[in-house]
Amino acid sequence: MNTQTDSSPHRAGIAEWTDPAGLRHAAAVSVWGRWLILAVALVLMAYRPDYTLAIQVSYSLLALLAMSYNAYVHFLVRTGRNVRWQSLLVLSAMDVVLITGGTAVGGELGTLCFLLYYPALGMFAAVFSSFRISFAWVTMTAVLYGVVALTTGEGLDVAAKEEKVLIARITAMYGVVVVVTLIAGFERVRRLEAVERVREQERERQLQMERLQLSQIIHDTIAQSAYVLRLGIESAIAAEDPSNREQVARLRAMHELSRSTMWELRHPIDIDLIFRGRELGTVLEAHAATFTNITSIPTEVVCSGEEPPLSTVTRGLLFAIAHNALANALRHASASKVTITLDFKDNALRMSISDDGIGLPSDYAEHGRGFTSMETDAEQMGGTLEVSSGQSGRGTAVTCVVPYEEDPDAS
Repeated sequence: MNTQTDSSPHRAGIAEWTDPAGLRHAAAVSVWGRWLILAVALVLMAYRPDYTLAIQVSYSLLALLAMSYNAYVHFLVRTGRNVRWQSLLVLSAMDVVLITGGTAVGGELGTLCFLLYYPALGMFAAVFSSFRISFAWVTMTAVLYGVVALTTGEGLDVAAKEEKVLIARITAMYGVVVVVTLIAGFERVRRLEAVERVREQERERQLQMERLQLSQIIHDTIAQSAYVLRLGIESAIAAEDPSNREQVARLRAMHELSRSTMWELRHPIDIDLIFRGRELGTVLEAHAATFTNITSIPTEVVCSGEEPPLSTVTRGLLFAIAHNALANALRHASASKVTITLDFKDNALRMSISDDGIGLPSDYAEHGRGFTSMETDAEQMGGTLEVSSGQSGRGTAVTCVVPYEEDPDAS
């Protein structure tokens, strides 16, 4: 196909009639089929010496013209060059003219030259994806064949005696086009779906590569700078005069902010392991160890059962929920310990992040977007999210239950 774009309505319509993805394949198949048609046409001339010289010359020139153009298209296919839909349309027109000419030369309804209509019409229907266009083409061909059958040889006398034969042949033309169009349509849909899946996978791989690069950049630049800033603040706090309470309070607030910032930066850094195909339990263990290093809050991961293959999307969303729950424990809970529990059951997994902090206020859902974001992530996986406090009002547990996917992609 020509790669140049044209916004005209005519070109837009043609784009709907043809299948760009399968055009080269159709061209490659049709040129070989056309060689057969041309060979039969030449054999027909060789075995009918009773033709007049004018008929032999005219038909031979037409066959040679079709052969030359078919050779040109074959050359384009073999050399990997673009094949235009117009070229295949011209070849199809040559097929009809050549076969109709052979039928007219035969001059009898009994000549078998009409059989070549069927592969020619089948090739046309395979190339052009619109049933309306194929229907119009077979109608034109049927009219030409009918006119030839009724006006050559014994003409109307033969057609009147064998009209059922003529009708059956024309009906078979429509049948060939209908069957080939249906089969080609199903194949196109399957091929286009496969192409779209490949494109989607390529887009996902590209997105993952960009995420990996971003996580590496954050790790090498921003996260390192935040870590140095935190060390500087801790040194300033250690050297500060305790009597200057206002300055000490400011330094401690900056210290808490630096810890919170460092933790938020760990999300794009540690999710890198998810995109590299690591299991959820392994990633959360590394994430929990980092949380302990940054916050000095002991955090452990407890797993039960065997982790099944989970898609990248599912592991990424569960990781995001765990990260947000840990962020809440750092900022609001005043917790001294956090536990992440992963329970892999037969038909679902259960992940719980619990702390021993001060618990939740009654209007916790109205503060910030953290819990709303976690609920949205759980719903996207087809799961549920529950947030609860301990019996004495202390401690918070964020629990997410997600059913396993029917056809997981553990990429």
